[in-house]
Amino acid sequence: MTDPTLFKSGVTYTPAEQLIINYVIENPQEFLLQSIQEVARVLEVSDATVSRFARHAGFADFKALKAAVASSTLGPADKMLASIGEGSGDVAAFLRQQRDNIDRTLEGLSTASFDRAAEALAGATCVRIQGKGAASCVADLLAFRFKRYGIAVDVLASGGTELFEGLAHTRSTDVLVTFGFQRVPAEAQVVLEYGAQQGATTVLFTDRMVRGSGSQADIELYTYRGEPRAYHSMASAVALVDALVVAVAARLDSSALEELERIRELKRAYTHLLPR
Repeated sequence: MTDPTLFKSGVTYTPAEQLIINYVIENPQEFLLQSIQEVARVLEVSDATVSRFARHAGFADFKALKAAVASSTLGPADKMLASIGEGSGDVAAFLRQQRDNIDRTLEGLSTASFDRAAEALAGATCVRIQGKGAASCVADLLAFRFKRYGIAVDVLASGGTELFEGLAHTRSTDVLVTFGFQRVPAEAQVVLEYGAQQGATTVLFTDRMVRGSGSQADIELYTYRGEPRAYHSMASAVALVDALVVAVAARLDSSALEELERIRELKRAYTHLLPR
């Protein structure tokens, strides 16, 4: 993984340039072996866009950009990636790839942001969670875990005007959690924007190291899900959610354990009616 600070700051990057930045950050070894034409083809942008980006990002040309990436590339995850065989349908290779994705997530994740998210969620009056598409399953998992701690949770509609039914009740003491993988959906933008208006804390799970214009979350949690043109698994996102669930439990101290024990007592009391 490449250091994001390699690229010139204080400039506004176009969506296509943001795509290039994220590709270089997350796939430095592949980038170093590619020509301008190959990078453009992978990302479905023009050759000229890649060439202009190099200068816009603070480099003399594409060659200078590659030299800078080569000197600043972080190696561990890329070395592991090289050891993974290709082969469609190979379950061992696929699971090793998920392990690699989790390693890359750990490299890119800000522990300070993670700690801030855990503190905010542990102290929230209500946690309102919104996820669209594949992210909805991760949203449901987070809601299920938090409810077991006795945390007030509202799973917002994934899309459409029904989203407003729950969002309208947002208060400044709430935490809003949403997901924006590859791009931030319009629904997530609404959640972030309205949350900011209400003074609530907003948390965004994202696989983008760099984002451009649009509503910004108070806290962003990075998760690597695979190369731009590859199958994007939710394994690393689920792992990060599970880590957050445990971190929140630690901050709730004994209250979380008491709620879990209450659930177990209920299961024992009604096992004759609702057997496990």
